[in-house]
Amino acid sequence: MDRKQSMERREKGGRGGTRLLIAGLALLAAVCLGFFGWRLWQARQYRVAFERAEALYAAEDYAAAREAYDALGLEEKVSDCEAELTRLGLEADYRAAEALLDTGAYLDARDAFLALGDYGDAAARVLECDYRRAEAYAADTRYGEAISLMESLGEYEDAAERIAAYREALYGQALAATYACRMDDAVKLWNELGDYRDGPLLLKRCLERIVTVAEGTDEPVRYSEYAGTDLGKGILYYHRLGLIYVPKDAGPETTCLIFYPGGYDEALANGYLTEYVYAADPPNAIMLMCYANGFGAVPLKVEDSYRALEQAAIENNVFLHDLVLCGASMGAYTASQAAAILYENHGLAAKTVLTFDAGMHWEVESHTLTPEQCDSAAKAGTRFMFLEFGGVGMNKRAIQLMVAHGCDVTIVECAWGGHYGVITDAMQYGMIDWALGRGELPENELYSYYPLDRTSTYPF
Repeated sequence: MDRKQSMERREKGGRGGTRLLIAGLALLAAVCLGFFGWRLWQARQYRVAFERAEALYAAEDYAAAREAYDALGLEEKVSDCEAELTRLGLEADYRAAEALLDTGAYLDARDAFLALGDYGDAAARVLECDYRRAEAYAADTRYGEAISLMESLGEYEDAAERIAAYREALYGQALAATYACRMDDAVKLWNELGDYRDGPLLLKRCLERIVTVAEGTDEPVRYSEYAGTDLGKGILYYHRLGLIYVPKDAGPETTCLIFYPGGYDEALANGYLTEYVYAADPPNAIMLMCYANGFGAVPLKVEDSYRALEQAAIENNVFLHDLVLCGASMGAYTASQAAAILYENHGLAAKTVLTFDAGMHWEVESHTLTPEQCDSAAKAGTRFMFLEFGGVGMNKRAIQLMVAHGCDVTIVECAWGGHYGVITDAMQYGMIDWALGRGELPENELYSYYPLDRTSTYPF
């Protein structure tokens, strides 16, 4: 091969290489353009998807937004969506709980708020559910349940005031059941009330009443058909202790009275008190008028008279309450001590003790109230009205002792009348009526009242 041919070949080879280079460069350029184009397309697609996800989030379609963000691999955005979905769920549950509360479904509402945990004020709304449920119980006179719920609320709003009001309402409810002789209901209510006021003592009396009714008695008041004398509005029964008067319309409002005469006042039972029950408008009270008493064996006589009165009450479906005790002369000892004995033994709080012309007998301290009995009478809230001619008051050691121990003592100085006059005047002027809850305390020229306290000096 000559030199010329050799050069021509080299020229052809050079041109071929150039073409290949150009083709390679062109291909590379095309590849680069395609890659960058794909990246641009990918970026555009990402932007479109992101904008769609953002739009979904802005529209509060958090479930769809979460899926869109998840497809883009945006974990933080996914977490934001999940947080918003949780919030929406809690809001929906909260509104549902409120709806239950508004419809009075307090237990369901409580459970719904409780399930919300520490969300918003859910914990406070749980207390509100209990508070409103307690109110609903009270509105339905279910005071025991209302009290229990309110007590669980601690210092929430006015829970303490509500509890006090509900306890008083429950007390009244229990008292009404007791006075109506619905003993089973009364026992249940007294148990719900617990240690409020004299609730435990009244519970004890209700239980005693149930036992007494179940066991019966060997000494009924109505022991024969002819035992009672019809006195118009009442019946007078004859008992070994004396006379027992029972109103024909005895019921929940019926009160009670025991009269203890002194050693020389036997005629009183057949005298002024029998005249009293013959009156056109006798008191609505079961009254035991003892024939004779004196001042011996007082605790036994008090228990005996209580059993007689209680049996008469049982037979007439009456629960003894608002007891008035009257004592003339030495019977003042028995009447005064009875206020303490009946409260200590039976929880029967004497409303009032009226004594008539005990006079010099207040000197016999061995037969008056002991310091412990004074405390019991004071705790029972008994008011003592001592009707005397004058000269009796803080100068008597027995009366000083009662006052010193907090007993409510008033001397009623009577202008005239004599021993029996003091007694009969108490009936005629309305002192006994007042003690039984009928009418006002008598105000006339014959009565002067001297309430005693530790600073009193009457009659000095």
